[in-house]
Amino acid sequence: MATPSEISTELRRILAAYPQHAAKLPSQSLTAMLEVWQSDLADLPADLLAMACRNHRERSQWLPSIAEIRSSAVSLMRQASPADQDWNDAYAELQRMIRRIGYTGTPEWNNPALAQTVKTMGGWWAVCQNEDPEGVFRAQFRDTYQIVIARMEQKVQQSSTVREFIGAMSANALTALPEPDSAQVIADVARRLASPERDMQTTDEELGY
Repeated sequence: MATPSEISTELRRILAAYPQHAAKLPSQSLTAMLEVWQSDLADLPADLLAMACRNHRERSQWLPSIAEIRSSAVSLMRQASPADQDWNDAYAELQRMIRRIGYTGTPEWNNPALAQTVKTMGGWWAVCQNEDPEGVFRAQFRDTYQIVIARMEQKVQQSSTVREFIGAMSANALTALPEPDSAQVIADVARRLASPERDMQTTDEELGY
């Protein structure tokens, strides 16, 4: 993962690439910007962060937000393995590997998404010995591969801090959220309906459904 020093270096490069914008930022804003970068981008691999920043510099005339840096990183992933190998190509590679080395061998994958898909489907031996009809197995592979790709991209697009927070939220915590006061909701809707500026239509959303 990127170190504070590596993140600082990338921020300096970004600022140097946009001198017309950087010159307008006071020192306290630059300090705050560095703190945000080091907090929100520390989970990205250093090389991916560097290339995402460069990719943004080459494509945009504006200073990037955190979201734009992460979107740039996802864009790079989609152009490279694994995201560039769609599920049809990945499935064809899997079948070639099965025919070439069989269940007694140990496959080496160039595509980490394909490796994770095989693992998710029970491992190499289970995949080789699968007796489902071709159409069924192919559909299972397709769905699993696409889920793996989505999760890999999400890890880049969403910070580890946010993911950890979501993971820590239990069902009990969600159900403990206070229910809206139905009587108050209806009263509020009625008050808005009575307003002369209000169009006389009530939606399900307004009623809290």
